[in-house]
Amino acid sequence: MDQAARVNDPERWDEFSPLDPELVEMLENGVQRRLPGIGSSASALAQTRAAWHQALRDDTDKLLAAASGDVTEAELFIPVQDGHKVRALLYRCHNSPEQENENKPLVIMIHGGGFCIGSPEMESAACIRTVQACRCVAVSLDYRLAPESKFPTAYEDCWDAIRWVKQQPFSLPDVLTGLHSNNCLQVIDNASALQVDLSQGFVLGGSSAGGHITIPLIHRARDIGLYPPITGVYLSAFPTLVPQAMTDKYQDLYKSRESLGRNANGSLSSKSIAFFDQVVSPDITSPLWNPLLWPTGHADLPPHFFQICGSDILRDEALIYERELRLDNQIQTRVIVYPGMPHIFWYSYPTHSLSSKFAENCTEGLKWLLDGRR
Repeated sequence: MDQAARVNDPERWDEFSPLDPELVEMLENGVQRRLPGIGSSASALAQTRAAWHQALRDDTDKLLAAASGDVTEAELFIPVQDGHKVRALLYRCHNSPEQENENKPLVIMIHGGGFCIGSPEMESAACIRTVQACRCVAVSLDYRLAPESKFPTAYEDCWDAIRWVKQQPFSLPDVLTGLHSNNCLQVIDNASALQVDLSQGFVLGGSSAGGHITIPLIHRARDIGLYPPITGVYLSAFPTLVPQAMTDKYQDLYKSRESLGRNANGSLSSKSIAFFDQVVSPDITSPLWNPLLWPTGHADLPPHFFQICGSDILRDEALIYERELRLDNQIQTRVIVYPGMPHIFWYSYPTHSLSSKFAENCTEGLKWLLDGRR
């Protein structure tokens, strides 16, 4: 299949829809989703959150063990404007003595989960593999969840955390655990404490809701002239435009929400999106919720790397956004579509052959974004 030709021809996007034969065989053989679906009941969220967190924490521990000490993990608790502290996981490579004081590029990843489940462990695998491959520093970032915290809290938590890296000093014992062996109070520049040099590379990205959060934040960073600037953007399986805000420009391209909305593979559906809308209570007219319609446009954004699920209800709006960047704004992009695979399949069906391929592609894409700055 000439994937690039299909990506470039919106009339062929639906060719990505039919379920992958290997996945069909797995489903026929009774293979179940590894992680429980979110469902449509707010009362069940606590149990679902706990199940996802434990499974992904186990995965993280296995990856760290396999790294044999080459990658270290530490918790961060990052203060945001209203006094809350956002949890994050910091990953760094083990340095040789002569490299100990060298600052490195930074990757920040934002997890998905429909704004109502999820934890930093969801992006730990991407962070650990990228740290190993690129010898960078990576942070997997949390945010407050709905329905306890409504729209736009998640966006503002992540924005405050990004700015925190570049702003006022902090007291290490109050914010970080596991980075230093002593407990003496010291005040130090945030980026220096993380041992990052944003001028070497500063990549922001996320999956699903994390990608949704990423897009308006990179536009906001561009609009205010955040410096050093974000130099690369990673996005997978993400929305950009809700049907209620549809414009004539995109109407003819925006088909997967309807054609795949009644999916039968236990993945994202129109019903689950309606549940997310109910618990998050977004402003459907806000550009935060519809970053494809960002009021100052999409010019002068950094390079983007896309991973898109072919049998995902969100497929077409991701392809529309990539097309808008590349053709209308001359933004450098790379895109990989996984034909016949449902939303966030790498979490749901980790034994599928494309799940390991997705992980390889993710590392390669983040490396491409980082190498473009060095």
